[in-house]
Amino acid sequence: MCGRYTLHDTSKSKLNLNREIVPDYNVCPGTKALVINDAGRTLLVNWMFRVPWAKNFKLINARSETLGQKKMFQDSKRCIFVANGYFEWKKQSQKKMPYYHVFNSKMMYFGGIMNNLGACIVTRKSYANVDFVHDRQPVILDYDDFEDWFRLKHNFDCEDTKNMDVFRVSIKVNNPRNNNIENILRIIV
Repeated sequence: MCGRYTLHDTSKSKLNLNREIVPDYNVCPGTKALVINDAGRTLLVNWMFRVPWAKNFKLINARSETLGQKKMFQDSKRCIFVANGYFEWKKQSQKKMPYYHVFNSKMMYFGGIMNNLGACIVTRKSYANVDFVHDRQPVILDYDDFEDWFRLKHNFDCEDTKNMDVFRVSIKVNNPRNNNIENILRIIV
């Protein structure tokens, strides 16, 4: 699952994004997301996947295990979300505590799918080093995986997850209106 993420600095990207970004420390579903399409172009698309025949159906994540099986995905194309890190929440004594997932030395890219109405992040079962927070994680791509992702040859493995830094952050991120660097500062517990 991935319900929020950040995009605030593209200096670690190997891509020429050709786009000025406004730092966002709390990218929320329903807002515009920076994605790369199969032609290598960057686009701003709505982070909320919909299909024309189901008006009330809205999806922010799609399970990798069912991409090839569900009718709603058959006309979608693959895309890649550009991010610095993502948030997940862990239930602890009746409260949900946010954790930030980030690579310290590089950008994060999520496998995604899109159509002309929006896009969503593709998820997979979490690796052992992050499943203490949540049992699902985004499909994380390395720059060298892009071509395979677009050719439908990627097997949804995310070996880089083993190098991810995961730490607790302020509950201020729970409110979508809180959009500042405090959202990604480590809390020592």
